[in-house]
Amino acid sequence: MLAPMFFGAVHGIEGRALARWAGCCLLVVSSSFGCAYPRHTTPLNAAPGLKVPSEQTPGGMYTFRLISAVAPETKISGLGWDDDGTGPDIFARVYVDDRMVWESPKVENEPRPTWNRVLPHNVIIPKSSAFRLELWDYDTAVSADPIGRIEHRGLPPTAIPDAMARLQIDAGTMVVIMVSAPTPHRGVGLEVEVREEALKVLRVEPYSPAARGGIKKGDHIVGIANERVAHMAEGAKMSELSLAASRHAKLVVTDGNGQNEREVQLDGELTWLVL
Repeated sequence: MLAPMFFGAVHGIEGRALARWAGCCLLVVSSSFGCAYPRHTTPLNAAPGLKVPSEQTPGGMYTFRLISAVAPETKISGLGWDDDGTGPDIFARVYVDDRMVWESPKVENEPRPTWNRVLPHNVIIPKSSAFRLELWDYDTAVSADPIGRIEHRGLPPTAIPDAMARLQIDAGTMVVIMVSAPTPHRGVGLEVEVREEALKVLRVEPYSPAARGGIKKGDHIVGIANERVAHMAEGAKMSELSLAASRHAKLVVTDGNGQNEREVQLDGELTWLVL
């Protein structure tokens, strides 16, 4: 819009020529910042029914389900939760080592909310970590009233896999959860930027074949299964990378400067997504 705005008052051949010149200058300036490379993530396929021996799953990792809660009908003061006399709009927050890993949707005007919601990915709660679950009454987008919370080093002892655990917060307040074996996926576990000569690694799933092979953010994948990425057709680069784990294929990887070339052997084991 700069060229038309700047030259809108200029008439005749001179004005049109100047406008064309300004447009060309803007094009040159824009191109000097470089072009954007396409970004792709290798596909991950969930395998929820797969039976994985407990010794082959990462320690302290769970599928976490928030089931329901019970709160008092009123605040401790005896006043209603909201000014209009309606019940609380309850939502929950899950923390591990003071990091909030998930926040539930709110259930409006209900002191006994039911979510029955499985967290979108697995949660890691080691025995040495601080686990905390909080209940809040939603007021506005920027404010909420605390209802109660439970804290424990690791999961509370009542949280037995595949059984509902009723966690008592205080008198009249309780939350019900269930933990179970973590949900596995299959896939390489990479997000990359597709370039002509390499695939630049943008993100690595921590519990994936890529991570176990030592691939790190910023690395360049320059070869897949004995073929250089620079020699591959555009559409073949991502498809070959996506199949590399199931094929136990070797990747040729360099650092971000194209130095220190090394081979990475991908295993065909599972990927575990975590919050």
